[in-house]
Amino acid sequence: MTQIAPLKVEDVCCGVCLASEGENFASGKDFEYDTTGDTFNMRRCGRCSTVYLCPRPTVEELERIYPPNYYSYNYATRINPLAVKAKDFLDASKSKKWLSYVKVKEPRFLDVGCGNGRNLAIMHKLGVPREKLWGVEVSREVISRLKAEGYNGVYGMIENAAAELPQGSFDLIVILQVLEHVSDPRAVMACLAGLLAPGGVLVIETPNTASLDASLFKKRYWGGYHFPRHWNLFHTESLKRLADDFNLEVRAINFLPAQTFWIYSLHNLVKDKFQCDWLTRLFDPFQNLLLLVLFTSFDIVRVRLGFKTSNVQMILTARE
Repeated sequence: MTQIAPLKVEDVCCGVCLASEGENFASGKDFEYDTTGDTFNMRRCGRCSTVYLCPRPTVEELERIYPPNYYSYNYATRINPLAVKAKDFLDASKSKKWLSYVKVKEPRFLDVGCGNGRNLAIMHKLGVPREKLWGVEVSREVISRLKAEGYNGVYGMIENAAAELPQGSFDLIVILQVLEHVSDPRAVMACLAGLLAPGGVLVIETPNTASLDASLFKKRYWGGYHFPRHWNLFHTESLKRLADDFNLEVRAINFLPAQTFWIYSLHNLVKDKFQCDWLTRLFDPFQNLLLLVLFTSFDIVRVRLGFKTSNVQMILTARE
């Protein structure tokens, strides 16, 4: 068997309050992509309770921990076709909700970590002209394609790409399941606050550590850890702290279904405990429609009953 070289790692502090004191909270491996055999540790900040990966891979290891088969790079072929259609319908409804928060009919829109550009396409179908739609992504191929299709695309991480974006001009910015991946959440929030127009709206979606599945699988298997790619994990209070630090006002907090975290939690447990490939494949959150329907329905019911899920959506407004 070929040995996989250990990743280059570095020690870090809490991404929200910058404190270095904390306690080991969880440990696990790259159960999803097997990019390394290393064991990783999550720490919980002693000041603000943010959970963060420490030590974590260095930036030069990003290409390795995000391999070519990473799900967001091949979304259309990775996910069950029926699940894609269902997600397209749900995402269109969610996009309409975003538009209801903004004051202008055709907002200048930015998707940070736009993946294959699907949110830009949805926004265009909802009537926003392509020239007002922007995407930032770390794939040159994606950015080239978006530009060829008439959208605005900027390559790179938002901290660097912000210099190529029109400051203070975006009516609506979304950053969906991205903030937990970045090395410096404070720097990212500063960039986003600077890009918003007065009264502009910022939509954040990110894993929520104060949730049922996070509690049940917290020591090792929770899907929200996504070892070693999730570097900072938040709860509502730590997100509020970030917002306040950058003059952003909380307009709404919503909890959304987090079916993939439930399924990946089971996937990780089965893979680690039984080491059986065919059994592990049964818990593929992108192919097992039965589990997708089951856990999506479960979370929808829980939200309606007032419970928190492990996917929190925070709507923020730039103070005028």
